[in-house]
Amino acid sequence: MNQSLKDRIRGCTTLPSLPAAAMSVLQLTENDSTGMDELAKIISVDAALSARILRAINSSFYGLNQKVTSINQAVVLLGLHSVKTLVLGFSLVANLHSHKGGFNHLQYWRRSMYSATAARVIANRVLASRADDCFVAALLMDLGALVLDQVLGAQYSAVYERAKTHTDLLILEMHALGMTHAEAGGILAEYWKLPEVLRTAIEHHHGAQGVEDFMGRKVCEVVALAGRCADVFVGDTPAESISGVRRAFLENYQIREIECDSLLCEVGQKTNELAPLFEVKINASVNYDHIVAKASERLLELSLAEQSDGTAQANRRRAARIRRDGSLLLMPCKAGILGHPVQVRLKDLSAGGIGLIHSQPMEKGSQFVVQLPQPGGQTKSLLYTVVRCESPGAGGPYSIGAELACVLKADAKLDVSRTPDRARARVLK
Repeated sequence: MNQSLKDRIRGCTTLPSLPAAAMSVLQLTENDSTGMDELAKIISVDAALSARILRAINSSFYGLNQKVTSINQAVVLLGLHSVKTLVLGFSLVANLHSHKGGFNHLQYWRRSMYSATAARVIANRVLASRADDCFVAALLMDLGALVLDQVLGAQYSAVYERAKTHTDLLILEMHALGMTHAEAGGILAEYWKLPEVLRTAIEHHHGAQGVEDFMGRKVCEVVALAGRCADVFVGDTPAESISGVRRAFLENYQIREIECDSLLCEVGQKTNELAPLFEVKINASVNYDHIVAKASERLLELSLAEQSDGTAQANRRRAARIRRDGSLLLMPCKAGILGHPVQVRLKDLSAGGIGLIHSQPMEKGSQFVVQLPQPGGQTKSLLYTVVRCESPGAGGPYSIGAELACVLKADAKLDVSRTPDRARARVLK
């Protein structure tokens, strides 16, 4: 870490300070014997903070079944820990909101909103006992960017603006500054004397594997994945972000693509509920279904590229050939997700479409991929959209007519790394 920059951060007189309400709540809740009445009394002194907490608890984001009219009631219903995290979130963000610097603050706060919501949604599924910690940690995980912007001004803005993705930002920061925003955030979290679980998550949200404490590492993993979910909604490469998030859910939590998409839908919906509570403007008309629909073609490329590695590639080439009896395999495709191959019979094939005989019906507008053999043992991947599904009698078979949507480059020429979200397959229109 850049020691000179670290000293500058610690010596900066204009860094945001921990609000009085947050300090009091942190000190009070360090004691396990703290009474709920004591906590409610401290919060109630700050009328603006009290109003925000009541507004949040009564919002659809929390989904309580009864109207909460007092802080005492809120503490009883949510518990000490949940109310403490709300106080921290609102008081810290209100303080940071007033900070103005050179880089894109609207983009920063939008990503924070999506990250916090995603962390809560993910934690409710895989780490329910620490959902509140994950929420606040994700809300604050990038505050180091505000710190670096405050201390370095235009120098940091130049670095921030060059980053096309959040991962790029980390690399550029280390190269140009010798310190990342995660490390800078850890310095401020230490200065504020935040709870250890929050300090760890802020400082290590890009390196959870380096956290020795088991629970601390699990919180870091949720927060890191929440940031990747946020990039789906605010990043410039949503298909790559979706592909990476789907893979991370599967590898880390055995949550498959369809269920992952359902969670991302929930993130989008709940962020629309959360952002107004923090006075952050987001485009409420943009939802996950729209994002994935626009990115579906690129997602299909990434899915095919992922399959083109190792023995899977060789097996698929063998299976893709049209048999002498006219049978071939099609792979159903929805939202860029490839389904299991299904054997069908080829009826006819032209430059613009394909006719198939299928034992099962296919909905008009649904899509599938077939791979046709090419010279030299290569295959060509084609994406089709169903335009017709007819059956001469009940129960099939079904005559399927489909139009060619796009042709993918021969898989032998795909420029594919072993990491699917770095794949660079190109579509030929």
